[in-house]
Amino acid sequence: MTLLFAYAIWGLFPVYWKMLVKIDAVELLLTRLILTALACMLLLPLRGTLPDYLNAWRQPATLRRNFYAAILLSLNWFSFIWAVNSGNVLDSSLGYFLCPVVSVILGRLIFKERLGTARWIAVGLAVAGVAGMVLLAGRIPLAAIVIALTWSGYSVIKKKSQADPVVALGLETSLLAPIAAVVLLWMLLSDRSTIPQTGPVTFGCLAVSGFLTAAPLLLFAYAAPKVRMSTIGMGQYIVPSSHFLLAICYGETVNIVVLTSFALIWMGLVLFTVTGPPSKTRVLP
Repeated sequence: MTLLFAYAIWGLFPVYWKMLVKIDAVELLLTRLILTALACMLLLPLRGTLPDYLNAWRQPATLRRNFYAAILLSLNWFSFIWAVNSGNVLDSSLGYFLCPVVSVILGRLIFKERLGTARWIAVGLAVAGVAGMVLLAGRIPLAAIVIALTWSGYSVIKKKSQADPVVALGLETSLLAPIAAVVLLWMLLSDRSTIPQTGPVTFGCLAVSGFLTAAPLLLFAYAAPKVRMSTIGMGQYIVPSSHFLLAICYGETVNIVVLTSFALIWMGLVLFTVTGPPSKTRVLP
């Protein structure tokens, strides 16, 4: 139940960001970085992981790795926020549908992980779905591509990390929060900010963005050790499926090309999930 709650929050995120549509996407990203860092600072003592967070600041290799992760995470957040607030929730859905596929390709290229025939067919179906959308719809779903690439790249960096999720998120956002604060302050002082023009309801929604970012991650970390991997694997499709349904509710164009493309991607993901990995997997040290 806890895991489903985490997926539900992620799945309904477009509703939340739509409420902040009057605020520029760059400001939303900057504010999210700052408030998420602050939320993690409050959560770390509660989880007893503050010493781990402080110790990470004394490790140059850890800081360097988390800085790269923070850049990818920020690009992922910005692409998602931009897609939602520009009326392209379908792109966010497509992007998160593609994340497992891109992760598989990166695993093959970087870690030399072997795939069985069925899983290569699954990857091919997903690629065909995206190619069909690009060729027949007449546009490149740039936000979807950036979402998939940045999240998969982020996953590669995190693959060998054993850090507590709140420690990792706190460190990543803390590395960029000072820069975000300076830029946001400059925008406010130079009258370039859209935040002062928002009402109290919008401002209140913005104020909880940090906890809304950290909460599902914490719920996921709590639930993951207690459930089967197959449950986690299938559950990840709840998020982009929810985004797809929300896009329809928001009146975005869903024609036969879009439906066919998403159908191919779904077929690929289901095939990929139900077929296990090959018996031998070689990973480079």
